[in-house]
Amino acid sequence: MAAGVAKHELGHRVRTGLASAQEKIDASELRTRIEQAKILAESLGRLKGAFMKAGQMLSIDASDFLPPEAVEIMAKLQGAAEPVDFAVLREVLVAELGPALGRLEDLDPTPAASASIGQVHRARVDGERVAVKIQYPGIAESIDSDMAILAKVAGTLSGVARRDIDLSGTFEELRSLLHFEADYVRERAFMDRFRALVADDPRWVVPRSHAELSTGRVLTMEWAEGESLHAWIRGAPDAAARTALARSILDLYCREFFVWGVVQTDPNFGNFLVQRDGTLVLLDFGATLEYEPGFRARYKELLRVVASGRRDEMIATGVDQGLIDGRESDETKLLFAEMLVSAVEPFDLSRQPFVFRDEDYARRSSETVQRFVRSLRYSPPPRQLLFLHRKLGGIFQLLKRLDVTLDLAPYWEQMIARDAG
Repeated sequence: MAAGVAKHELGHRVRTGLASAQEKIDASELRTRIEQAKILAESLGRLKGAFMKAGQMLSIDASDFLPPEAVEIMAKLQGAAEPVDFAVLREVLVAELGPALGRLEDLDPTPAASASIGQVHRARVDGERVAVKIQYPGIAESIDSDMAILAKVAGTLSGVARRDIDLSGTFEELRSLLHFEADYVRERAFMDRFRALVADDPRWVVPRSHAELSTGRVLTMEWAEGESLHAWIRGAPDAAARTALARSILDLYCREFFVWGVVQTDPNFGNFLVQRDGTLVLLDFGATLEYEPGFRARYKELLRVVASGRRDEMIATGVDQGLIDGRESDETKLLFAEMLVSAVEPFDLSRQPFVFRDEDYARRSSETVQRFVRSLRYSPPPRQLLFLHRKLGGIFQLLKRLDVTLDLAPYWEQMIARDAG
């Protein structure tokens, strides 16, 4: 994979060195990024596990830095990957379900979906259509070694960049989350919990699990109808439908973090389906994390400090909450405050309603983040915020794809409100 990416990068540099016009340079840049995206998507899709999960993160987090054609290619990692032969997975089913396997009728050997940890197959139970998620053999056992390799690569790159950033906490958090995702007993418990939590609101639905046909490596649930988010967006829904879905997604997140304290932190588009009436189907709960009340109270306090506009308080709160290392330079600390202000700019009352396709804001926000990250010498990504903010970033990218304009004032009021008592 590395050789293929490097080959196209070298070719691009040679072409641009010989090019006499900006148009040729731009064309070479586009062609190179598309070819590199193809190589990444194909290679990471084959590797599965932690490596494919890293590719899924890249497909979301790098979407502002890649051309639309390359984003579309990387998006393959969010919904489908190269499938594993069913004969291999059947061995998992036999080992996990034993005689109960006979209850799965019309088990389709062609996968309905394949991802980083496992793949889904259609079947029937007592005449009811079900989805059977089967974990790839050896995935759980490979997580620690995969993460060790990724951590070593990241540490080497950090050293080359002359930074003294301890990334061990970051990779420990990622390692823990991957183990969570490989634990289907845990996932089924959160699936059942979310099903109960959203039962009072018709905008969201969670499939019912089949406990008797679920184990640590097999998860059976009722089959849910709906279009993937990618397909739904490509179908060019009207503005009212896009706005309704955007509000549904934001309302769900606010309930998850600020009310329930339990968040499905993976923003992968493949984790959702959209039904004809706009109902959002929630599918995957492996990356669900809980946030205790004290942490959520501190988070809301940080937002209130940012709302005050006082940079010195933002920096002091950031150091106190472990969001930035106190050894960083004064310039880096000011950039940290700038980044916080930029992050909440969409909620500014003077900017309502906010246009998510605002390219000027996207450019300024991206530049602010890049300046801050480049200036860091000691601060790793905050462990407790790592996946929460990945979810927020994914939501922002989705609303940008939906091309919506929303009044965010009510959401901001909820986010900074002081809890009763």
